[in-house]
This record gives sequence, C-alpha cells and structure tokens, in this order.
Amino acid sequence: METDVKSMDATGAGGPMSQVEREIANELINRSPAHLMLLDGAGVIFDINERTERLLKRSAADLRGSKPTHVFAAILARADTIGEERAQRGFQIQHEQAWYEAQVYRALRTPAAPDTDSYVVVRATDVTDRKSAEFQLLESEARLEEATRIAQMGTYKLYWDTMKVIWSHQMYEIHGLAPDSIDPSASRYNELVHPDDLQSVKEMVQSLVSGREVANSEYRIMRGDGRVRWVTVDGRVLFDVGGRPYATFGTVQDVTEIKNREERLRDLVSRNAVLTEALQASPIGVAVVTNQEDESRIFYANAAMEKIFGAEEQKIIGRNLEDFIGEDTDRSEFEVLTDAIRRATHYACEITFNRFDGSSFLGQIAVAPVHAEASKAVIAHTLIITDVTDDRRRTEVMMESQKMEALGKLAGGVAHEINNLLQPIITLSDLGHEATEKDNEKLSQYFDVITRSGRKAREIVRQVLTFSRQDAPAASFHDICALLRDAIQLAESGLPPGITVTQKITVDHAQVLVNPTQLSQVVINLFRNAADAMDNQGDIELALDSMSEQEIAEAHLSAAAHSWLRMRIMDTGSGIEDSARGRIFDPFFTTKPVGQGTGLGLSVVYSIVHGWGGSIDFDSEVDKGTTVMVYIPEHLDV
Repeated sequence: METDVKSMDATGAGGPMSQVEREIANELINRSPAHLMLLDGAGVIFDINERTERLLKRSAADLRGSKPTHVFAAILARADTIGEERAQRGFQIQHEQAWYEAQVYRALRTPAAPDTDSYVVVRATDVTDRKSAEFQLLESEARLEEATRIAQMGTYKLYWDTMKVIWSHQMYEIHGLAPDSIDPSASRYNELVHPDDLQSVKEMVQSLVSGREVANSEYRIMRGDGRVRWVTVDGRVLFDVGGRPYATFGTVQDVTEIKNREERLRDLVSRNAVLTEALQASPIGVAVVTNQEDESRIFYANAAMEKIFGAEEQKIIGRNLEDFIGEDTDRSEFEVLTDAIRRATHYACEITFNRFDGSSFLGQIAVAPVHAEASKAVIAHTLIITDVTDDRRRTEVMMESQKMEALGKLAGGVAHEINNLLQPIITLSDLGHEATEKDNEKLSQYFDVITRSGRKAREIVRQVLTFSRQDAPAASFHDICALLRDAIQLAESGLPPGITVTQKITVDHAQVLVNPTQLSQVVINLFRNAADAMDNQGDIELALDSMSEQEIAEAHLSAAAHSWLRMRIMDTGSGIEDSARGRIFDPFFTTKPVGQGTGLGLSVVYSIVHGWGGSIDFDSEVDKGTTVMVYIPEHLDV
C-alpha cells in the first residue's frame, strides 16, 4: 500500500500510531494474500492493498476518504446485523457472500489492533474455486446417492483389524432397517442372512477379511419387514498411503427383481420349448406369416409344413405365400384370403398349392391373427394347412357312388310310378274296346282315367329330367323381388282356402342369375309342402333379406360371391322327424301316404337351387313347424 501507516493517529485523524499498531497494520495490509481494506474510525476508506485495487479496478488514492463498496459494503452490513457491540469487543465477523460477477468470498471484519476501534480491517478472500469444488463434490455425492437408490445398491466398508463395518444409507434401505436399529458388524450381519445361505456368507466374509476380492456373490437376506430378498455383493481391497491393505470397500445390490425376471424368462423359454416341440410334432402343417408391405411372408414353418411342401424350413421361411399358389387356384379366393390377413380376421378356404418339386395338391387353409399380449396389436398370423387331396378324391368317389345309388333309386322309382300309371292305361284300353258299342258313359270315364294317368306320367318324366338337369331352362339376370312377388301370387292361387300367405321382402332390386319358371316352381313346391304339413290350415310366411358376413360364415357359404340373399319359407306344421332329416332331399322319398306324393318335389327344388349356384337347408322342430332356407348368390356387378 502506498500509505505510510506511521502517519495514522490513534483516533483515525492522522495522528501517530503505536509501534505495535504500525507493525500489525503493515502485516495485515502488505503481506496478506486476501483483498484488504483499512477503514478509519469514521468508517471511510483509509487504504487498500494491491489485490483490492485490482478487484475494484480503482487505486487507493481514488478511493481514500470514500465509503466502502462492493463486497466490503456487504461485509460491514452483515457485521451490523450481528451486533456492533460484539464487533467492538473484538469478535470476528465471518460469512461467505456471492458477489461481483458471481465470485464467492470468505469475509472477515476485525479491529486493526487489539483493544482499539480506531481502525478496522475488512478482509475478503476469493474462495470461488473451493466452493465450486465443494459444490461439485456435493453434487457428485448426490448423484451417487440417487444412482444407488435407483439401482437399489448400497456401499459398505469393512476394517479388517476391528471388524467394524460402515454402511451407506442405502444399505439400511435394502435391508429394511432404520439407521439406528442395528450395529452393522460382521457378527450381527449373520442375523440378517437367510439360514440356507448363512454358511456361504460366512465363507464370503472370511475371504474379505483375508484380503481377497469378492465378485457377484449372491445370497438371500431377511429384511426387517420379514420379506426375503436376493442381493449380490462385490468387494475390493483398500490400501493406505504406505501401500498396505487394511480394509475392504464394496457394494451390495438388491437383485430380487432381476432374479424374478430371470426365473420368468426361464419359465418362458421352457414353455416356448415345449410349444415348439409340440408344433414340430403336430401332423398338421403350421406356419406363421407376417404382413410386410402388403406381402404375406412366412416367418415360421413346422416339420409337417416341410413335408407338405417337400422342402426344408430354410427354403420356406421368407417366401411370399403367393409363391406357393397353384395355377388352378381361384384368384378371387386367394384375394379374399390375403384381404383377411390384411384386415386381421379369421378365414378358411381351399386352395391349390404347388410343391417345390412342381407337383400340386389341394390344401385346406385356415388363417387366424396373433395378438401381442400387452398391446393386443396384431403382430402375425397363424396358418394351418392340411393336404386334403386324397380326402377330396375319396369324397368324389363316395359322391359318385351315392349318385349312382340315387340314380338307381330314381330309375326304380320312375319305373314303379310309370308302371302304376301304365296299368290303368292298358287295362282300361282293353275294357274300352269291349264297351265301345255297349256303354258310352262308362267309355268316357275310362278315357278320363287314361288321360289323367298319361299326364301324370308325363309330369313324372319332366321332374326326373329336371332333377337330372337334362332339360334345365336357360338362366338370366333378373330382379328377384319382382319375380318373387309374381311367383307368390301364382303359388297362392293353387293353395287350399285355409292357407294364408304373409310376405316380408326387405331387399330392393337385387340381381340374381335364375330362370323365372324355375323360381316359380321352387316357391310352388315349398308352399305345397308347407300346406300339407299343416293339413291345409295355417299361415305360410315367406321372407327375403340380405345376409351379413357373420351369417354367411355361419351358413358355410363361400365368401367369393361377396353377397348372398336368403329366402325363408316358414310354416307351423308337424315338423320333420329325426329319422327323415337326412333324406328329405332324396328323390322319391316321402312321408306322405301311398298315392299322395311322388317324393320328387324337394329333390327338384334342391336340384334347381344348386343349379343357380345356391344352397338349401332347413330348420325343423316336431309339432312346431319347419323353416326352409334357400340361399341365392347376389350379383352386384350387373
């Protein structure tokens, strides 16, 4: 400092100071590494050292006689709040203050000399670096504490000579204990170990105190709340400044959740292994496909699938499902299948597939979506494929055999019926010759019987030809609503007076490929059967509606037609006995008394409906009535 302290008097007015005061002032001002400011009794600046000049960026001459500013003013203000009396009696006033471009200072206000208040020294030491280091240390400790909390990990320190153990706070958390509830010594720790693991823990502790490191030692503990938890322990040797080992520092981590996940994973792997073996042993071909960019690619194929396609799994996986479709496959059917995969719905159909050797087979395929367990989103599709080529061949042979049997029955029935009709024709013709000249009235009766028998024989022949489709009339597109109303009107005219007809047509302008005459024949035959079942007394209801996708599937109809119509004829008659259910569409089968029916009505209806590409079924309950369902494909593109 430039000021000569010799010129200061005892009152701060410039008088001489004592030798002791001058020495103290010189020591404080000239040699201190801190920022120093000397104030006189009036509290104004008497002098500052060079450090303070650099801090305040002003010289001592400029500041002399002015009031303290910056950090020094804050120090004096803090001293005033503590108490002027304490400061005057020689107590040091110390605090830390963030000041001046975020710097941190350790501050001190003290008399310049003992037993005097003439001059006061204010000292400010820059401790920013130390405070920053302290803050970083605290922050690091906080991060470590948070990390150990998240990882459920605690730390310990074991002194070998005294067997004293020091635990971190997280160690008490792991063991479910309050910090003051237990002395965590090595001997007391045995009380917290699961009895089945106690011996291995004693051996681990012995290894630690022997100076050996421990890594990933697992055992169970008994928490304070009674729960059993798994922990894993690591330990490393500590050395003093002389390089001598003296203790072990390590970590203890709660790994119960990890152990549980590992156990669940083992169970899952074991279960998946069983499922995989079951799929591999299945005699039915099973594949898993994923829908990628509108392509159904095979992700998995079992052994049966390999056998069906005649190739190893490696050649099948990754291929597009379309690669296996044969040339004879109905493309519209395959498009419905791929659309079901895109829409994540169930579907089943029959498609011709190609094997790797170039041969083909008829496969029955069923597809079902696979949902993720958590999100329920569709992640893949399961395909079940069965080679039904041989089954279909056997079915065709059986159907051909049944057809021949039916034709035999038909021929026998036709012969029997015609023979019955020929008998009166022949007999009455002979009698007619004898009665020609004797009784004209009787002759007329004979010829009436002959005429009716001939017409009946012609009707039987016509129905037989219809059944065999040898004289099936040409079909064309028509609005079924208009045709059906005409057919109902025609059928009503031939019903007994005791029968009433109710119609419920809920379809507008539906186009179907039928023959009008055949449609009338179907309605007339079904109405006639319904009237006979009700003994010519009751109500017949005819309904026509469109079918939903679910109804189409439940009726086992092909989805390729895209739309189906359902015509229902309902009566409240006697119903159909269980013994007759499987034969009602057979030709010449009838439950009516002899002479009251030919048994061709329902078989002709069956033949006509199937000729349209449709289907027919019935639902009946004895003594309650029968509903006949006629399914007709609707053509939307006409």
